[in-house]
Amino acid sequence: MRPDEDIISGITRIIVTGAACVAGGVLVFLMVMTTVGIVGRTMGEPINGVFDLTHFTVLIMTFLGLAYAGFHGAHVSIELLFQRLGPGTQRVLNRLINLAGCLIFLVIAWRTLVYSFLVREINETSQLLEIPFYPFYWLAAFGSLLFALVMLLRVFVPEAPAAHDGAGDGVGDGVGEDGVRP
Repeated sequence: MRPDEDIISGITRIIVTGAACVAGGVLVFLMVMTTVGIVGRTMGEPINGVFDLTHFTVLIMTFLGLAYAGFHGAHVSIELLFQRLGPGTQRVLNRLINLAGCLIFLVIAWRTLVYSFLVREINETSQLLEIPFYPFYWLAAFGSLLFALVMLLRVFVPEAPAAHDGAGDGVGDGVGEDGVRP
């Protein structure tokens, strides 16, 4: 790996890790809010707006956590036929898939950003708390753009530290800790 690739990977890692930390903090907030909401409802004092806040927190967690999962290879992949291909073909296919994913998420980011201006113009808000929607569209566009960046990085730097080597770590590859398939 060239030094400039290492710098780009390092900067990307810092950005996606920061986004994931925010997503993790939002998850903790969601857990506390849900627990307090349930206790409040049980005691006859429901908390107003829990439903609205749940929608927003799930959106934040999803779009800010997506790039982190992609960077660390924690995304879903189907390897039924892929493993039967040669290493060169696998590398080319990985790059093409990442390029296609990058383009798709660039379009998602673009269209989400465009739609956010319409949502802002008509002043669309949540039902109970009347929280404006448009900042959350901006956040979804940012998360999509960040994921597109990660996928673009994988096109040009497929052996980035984030690349999953299929070494049998037991995470999503059907291989146990002892390296044997069940």
